[in-house]
Amino acid sequence: MLVEFKVANYRSFREEQTLSLVASNDTHLDENCVDQGKLRLLKTVGIYGPNASGKSNFVKALKVMRDIVLDSVDYQPGRKLPVQAFLFDSESQEKPSTFEVTFFCEKIRYQYGFTATNERIHNEWLLAYPKGRAQIWYERTLNGDDWKFGSFLKGEKEKLKEKTRDNVLFLSVGAQWNNKQLTAVYKWFSQKLRVMPAGVAWAPVTARMLLNVEVEGGKKAREALYELVESFLQEADLGICGLNVRKEEIAEPKFVTEMPEGVRDAFLKDFKDRLAIKVKMFHKDTKTGKKVTLPIHEESDGTKRFFELSGPWLEAVVTGMTVFIDELDASLHPLLTRELIKFIQNPAHEGT
Repeated sequence: MLVEFKVANYRSFREEQTLSLVASNDTHLDENCVDQGKLRLLKTVGIYGPNASGKSNFVKALKVMRDIVLDSVDYQPGRKLPVQAFLFDSESQEKPSTFEVTFFCEKIRYQYGFTATNERIHNEWLLAYPKGRAQIWYERTLNGDDWKFGSFLKGEKEKLKEKTRDNVLFLSVGAQWNNKQLTAVYKWFSQKLRVMPAGVAWAPVTARMLLNVEVEGGKKAREALYELVESFLQEADLGICGLNVRKEEIAEPKFVTEMPEGVRDAFLKDFKDRLAIKVKMFHKDTKTGKKVTLPIHEESDGTKRFFELSGPWLEAVVTGMTVFIDELDASLHPLLTRELIKFIQNPAHEGT
């Protein structure tokens, strides 16, 4: 569970900006709070502001941090990092951007962050609080020449350090080489954090989850999620009484016969791994009561938006995932937006 996210010198942010989910002493919205260790944290928060105030950039900052954690281990030497310093100050553009998260994973609080330009990682640090007091697991500073490893970080550290290039995070390398402690932190980014930027269609994500492509727990987890999504759509009063999601074979394109054999084989392997997903909603005929099938592309923008949010939204409740959504209310009626938030806040859904 996320406790805090900080970013500085990134895009429209020059000074450090902090999003804290630590609750105040106010008890008026107690259903929106959950106890985590000695902290009381908010289940949901909203960021409001006028156009061009930096709301989307804040979400992008967390996505960039997640992307670097998950992807940098595969960066080739010299590859640029997706970091953009504050744009309106030449002095700031020469300094690294800062990203830091504090979160709970398996009841342990972690504090992880790094600074980076698009050329290299400048600093990186990881602290853990398994017994309430800070344990420094490692610190890395500019040029990679100054490393500090705490005694609480187990395993072979020097070999991992040697494998960590200037544009790669030590955390990512440690996870790739199966350091158990670093893998646990890495998995929070890969399995417990989802960032949904504005303007991206997420319907395929929900559909793939319902086909058991992106759901942990196998068939039972898929079936449970399927039932949840169906009931979620029905309770939203969208006139939907059922749902059908299936995959279809993709016909092999004719032009591949003209490709060189090696290129053709590689293309077809990737092509066949892709899923053609068909999503249909069932409605009732107002006179006969019979089911009427409607492809999702024929549904209203609000219904399509609600469907694409339903998978990640329910996943957050079921698995305890942290989800950031830019422009949550886009194409949604305000009452539907309210129902989504109330669903998360409902104490009855904790541990669903």
